[in-house]
Amino acid sequence: MKLSYIRALVTRPEPQAQALVDAIREMGGQSWPVPMLAIDALAETQAMKDCLLMLDQFDQIIVTSRPAARLGVELIERYWPQLPVHCQWFAIGGSTAAELGQFDIKAHYSQAGVDSEALLTLDAFNHVQDKRVLIIKGAGGRELLEEQLSNAGASIQTLDVYQRSCPTYDRNAVVKMLESHSINVILCGSGETLTNLGYYLPMSYRADYRLLVPSERVARQAHSLGFQQVTNTGGASNETMLQALARICFL
Repeated sequence: MKLSYIRALVTRPEPQAQALVDAIREMGGQSWPVPMLAIDALAETQAMKDCLLMLDQFDQIIVTSRPAARLGVELIERYWPQLPVHCQWFAIGGSTAAELGQFDIKAHYSQAGVDSEALLTLDAFNHVQDKRVLIIKGAGGRELLEEQLSNAGASIQTLDVYQRSCPTYDRNAVVKMLESHSINVILCGSGETLTNLGYYLPMSYRADYRLLVPSERVARQAHSLGFQQVTNTGGASNETMLQALARICFL
């Protein structure tokens, strides 16, 4: 699988951005990182500590992203050298599950997609009446998991471990990058990343670039923002993105 004519702009946050850039370059393509999302760990509060100390009281733990996995488990390990054995772990997407796997945590995830809707199709969430569920996530973001599981009778607690922000660049930085490197494809790993990209990319440019996104939801968002060449890769992992780039080569 060669990506010799790919010239990609990678917008995911660091360190994931550089890892994908390196993977593309190793396969013969060219790629440059311009993160459209900054991830900053939240300082530990007493409320966070109280939540962590009662970890063994949860039936299910849901982790929503790779940063949530890394930062969440780092916090948990301060208080739980050995994790409670009865807790079931779940991840949104295979990449998040793989991140948890780095900590020897086996997490279930949906093969059907990389969003909350896909996760909720798992059999484990068919009967959650009286279940205690912890959602480890970033501050803000979608509330679908909390709403759906709460409506189904689960007791929900959230643990915010990081905050997201839009990086600050020169207003024309993205356009300059696209033009100076003759970019022909842009990779976006989330809806929020796409929103931030839209802030820096004028409407007049959006129809000219092929855009790779991880889900149908984000694809719909992309179309609403004026992107016309949108490919739903069905996932956000490096492997999935690389496979999608390889398919573009043969169009």
